[in-house]
Amino acid sequence: MVAGQAVAPGRPRAAEWETPWYKTAFPYVGVFVLLLGVLYLLGRENPAFMLAFVGLGLAYAAIMHIVVLVAAFRESVGTGFLTLCIPIYGLWFVFKTNDSDTLKILYGVAIVVNLVMRLIALKYE
Repeated sequence: MVAGQAVAPGRPRAAEWETPWYKTAFPYVGVFVLLLGVLYLLGRENPAFMLAFVGLGLAYAAIMHIVVLVAAFRESVGTGFLTLCIPIYGLWFVFKTNDSDTLKILYGVAIVVNLVMRLIALKYE
């Protein structure tokens, strides 16, 4: 079939919404969470691995904050400034305003990583 050509009646169209699994966020988020889990388990015995675990978690949280800010500023300057100045608005923007499922998955993982990091910090205090 040539692009722009009409489809004959009764013939199904190719599913345009189907994307290959490797173009979604799920496998990469799974590998990241697995890596964090391995670093945490190794870090219970070795402080260097715990430092790597904390560093990777903090870097991921910072990168996701920047990604959300860029997405918010792309929508509008007002949305970007609200996301920048009011942290809870970032949650509202990602989960209620934005339509990107990938951003929702990545930001949700960032929230979970942040909570786990805080719980670990309480354990070591």
